[in-house]
Amino acid sequence: MKDKKLQVFVSSTYTDLKEERQAAVEAILSSGNIPAGMELFSAGDETQMTVIKRWIDESDVYLLILGGRYGSVDKATGKSYTQLEYEYAIEQKKPLFAVVITDKALNEKTKHDGIAAIERENPQLLNEFKSIVLTNLVKFWDDKKDIKIAIHETLSELGYRQDLTGWIRGDNNVNTSLLAEEIARLTKENADLRSRLNNSDNKPTPLYAGLTYQELEGLLKREKDDSDNIYANLFDYFLANGEGLSRGMLLSYDSFYTQKLTSFKLIYAKFNGPNYIYLLTEDGHNFYLKALLSSSKP
Repeated sequence: MKDKKLQVFVSSTYTDLKEERQAAVEAILSSGNIPAGMELFSAGDETQMTVIKRWIDESDVYLLILGGRYGSVDKATGKSYTQLEYEYAIEQKKPLFAVVITDKALNEKTKHDGIAAIERENPQLLNEFKSIVLTNLVKFWDDKKDIKIAIHETLSELGYRQDLTGWIRGDNNVNTSLLAEEIARLTKENADLRSRLNNSDNKPTPLYAGLTYQELEGLLKREKDDSDNIYANLFDYFLANGEGLSRGMLLSYDSFYTQKLTSFKLIYAKFNGPNYIYLLTEDGHNFYLKALLSSSKP
C-alpha cells in the first residue's frame, strides 16, 4: 500500500484535448494518485485565475498536456491562461513535467478534428511557449497510450520524494497523543487570535476559500446548469441546500452542482458505507451563514 497519494494538477487547452485530459486523469488514478484540474472553469476570468493558483499551490505536482493550440489569451499580460498556469507553477517551484504532442500526431489530429486542432490566431506565441516548455522535463506523445505511460513513469519516480507531502490515509501510523496535544495548542492559539481580531478596530475582510464574500457570490451567480429549471444559478442552489449540506447530503459526485461546489471548496465528500455524503467545509459553512444573513436583509 502506498503511504501517500500525490495530488497532480492537470493543465491544458480544453476543447482540443478533452480525450487526452481524460486519459491523463485515468492514468493518475490508476497510479494511485489524485488528479486535480480546472476544466470546470471557462478561461478568461481573472478571479477564477486566483482560484486556479490556489489549486496549484495545494497540489504536489503540475502536469502540462501541450497540443496544437495556445489557448485563450489574458489581455493584461498577452499570454494564454495555460502559459500563466505553467509559469506560476515554476515560480512556486512545483515539480512539473509536460507531455508534448509530436508533429506526426498533430498532423493526424488535424486530419481528424480539422482546424480546431491547430493554433490560427497566435502561432508565434505557441512556438515561444513550447520553447520554454522544452527546457524542462518533457515526454512526447503520439497517442493517449504515450500520455498514460509518461504519467506512470514520472509519478513513480516522484512518489519517492520525501519533500512532497501528498495525501496520507488517516489510519496510517499516527501518534494520536501528540496529535491531540497539537490540536489543543492550535485551538487555543486560534481562540486567542479570534479574540484579538474581535477586539481590533481594524478588522480584516473575511475570506471564504480565499475570496471575499462579494467575489465568491459573484462567481457562483455566474454559474448556471442550463438543464435545470429549478435553480437560477449555483448560488441559488447553494442557498437552498445549505442547511441540508450542513448535516450531510447524498449527492451524485459527477453532477454539475457537486463538482462546482467541490471545486470552490465549499463542500467535501465523506465516505459513508457504500456511498459518499457531501458536507459543508468550514469556509462553506461560514459563507452559508453570511449568505443567509445577507438574503434576510430588507
